[in-house]
Amino acid sequence: MTAGIGAQDRDWYEREYNPRVTVPELPRILADWIARSKATRERHPPLADIAYGSHPREVFDLFRAPHARGTVVFIHGGYWRALSKLETSWVADAFLDQGLSVALLNYPLCPDVTLAHIRESALSAFAKLYRDVLNDDERRSIVVTGHSAGGYLAALHLMTDWTAWGLPEKPIAGIVSISGVFELLPLLNTSMNEALRLDAAEAERLTLLGQPWVTPAKVAFAVGGREPEAFHRQSRDMAAGWADLSPRSFAVPDTHHFNVFDGLAVPGSALNAAVIEMVGE
Repeated sequence: MTAGIGAQDRDWYEREYNPRVTVPELPRILADWIARSKATRERHPPLADIAYGSHPREVFDLFRAPHARGTVVFIHGGYWRALSKLETSWVADAFLDQGLSVALLNYPLCPDVTLAHIRESALSAFAKLYRDVLNDDERRSIVVTGHSAGGYLAALHLMTDWTAWGLPEKPIAGIVSISGVFELLPLLNTSMNEALRLDAAEAERLTLLGQPWVTPAKVAFAVGGREPEAFHRQSRDMAAGWADLSPRSFAVPDTHHFNVFDGLAVPGSALNAAVIEMVGE
């Protein structure tokens, strides 16, 4: 916690930025995710645990669609300190039926590593996926999406010079960032920072808000209609900062932080449609 912040202020930051405080049914939701993911993996066995680095968590899965017309990359949330690809395999269900392969990324977690390390891991995963794993049809149109911490990492993909990684200048068709946190200084006043271990200088350095994009692509920022105002503000401000990309910014009605991205697996939902529109024909 930042010195000088009173207990009342700390409570405010927790309510605004820690969704576990405002969504007490998380244990039931996690159990549902795990059951749905197990069913998905039984129906569609993926190419599992493809390594992209030396850390045990630097692996990803690829659910391969027959005759794919593109790929969706999904990056899980958990505030860079929890969860894995195994809880969110169900995200692949609709996209596979829609002719898209789906890659699910794992990455190391804080406090075992720093957030700076996690950023490099996510970019390394994409480079490995694009360069060595996807076929030409799967590379044709790639959309990167992520939830919460994954929403931050999805946005980071457009702030990267991919030619420095040996990739084409524009390897990504679009990003859909869901309930991301892009300004990190407020997290210093939350319990999450016990794992993140950010100081003010590092939080400023790793903040995405106010930073320019590098790789042009289609962009959407989404947030749950019932999420705290801090999440709404962060997505609005990111969209405003990237106005020259004409981003979409919208709220998913009657959803909180942990069910806002359910729509990815529902054909015709706002989130699923946003991804499909970015993939194109």
